[in-house]
Amino acid sequence: MNAVRFQQEFLGRFDGGAVLRELFDLLPDVAFFMKDRQGRFVMQNRRSCEYCRVASELETVGKTDYDYFPKDRADAYVAGDRQVMESGEPILNAIAPAPEEEGSERLIIYSKIPVRDRHGKIIGVAGIHREIERLRASPKSYGRLSRAVQYAHARYADPLTTRKLAAMVGISPAQFERRFRQLFGSSVRQYLLRLRVNAACRLLTQSEEPITNIALEVGFYDHSHFTRTFTRLMGVPPLKYRNRHRP
Repeated sequence: MNAVRFQQEFLGRFDGGAVLRELFDLLPDVAFFMKDRQGRFVMQNRRSCEYCRVASELETVGKTDYDYFPKDRADAYVAGDRQVMESGEPILNAIAPAPEEEGSERLIIYSKIPVRDRHGKIIGVAGIHREIERLRASPKSYGRLSRAVQYAHARYADPLTTRKLAAMVGISPAQFERRFRQLFGSSVRQYLLRLRVNAACRLLTQSEEPITNIALEVGFYDHSHFTRTFTRLMGVPPLKYRNRHRP
């Protein structure tokens, strides 16, 4: 039997879209989406529809991230999509804010790949993501790192270091950093900064605390460092973010 020919003949007969939709709907903690070159949704599974707050996939077809998410987050998602479609290279296990209300501290791990037609031309992008906070029910492949990541989520404002987190799980700092990058596509330091900035987003929109106090509360010990980091990750300074997103 010619294995390649057998595979091609079989795959040419089945409805790939229907199979993908059915499979991804069976994964309650994984969101799946596919978009065209213009960023318009073509497919979404049930979990992805929940993030958009719609009852069915058909309600999202032809619409974009800007129809469902705050502009700051939509800008970030679209930038990642364009990077994949223009370079032809996937993004694997990267970290971003969850596609939900502003100020949420939830993060996701996401991967995106280019979608090609039968001639190899890139016609869109597809991706999956899952919430990092679901690590308490994580697969065994995360190993002992799960405990350290959960601790980081609970104590992000503390002066955490790679050495301290590595000691919690009984491996060297170098091993911890290497495994962490493999799983999350980010250094430990970058991950902690994102946790702190996401917490700051919530406080900026839900409280009247001065920005300097918020910086200290989420783990920054220097106002200027907080402002630089926040602006780099969120695209706007803290005060502008507060004015834009305050209810």
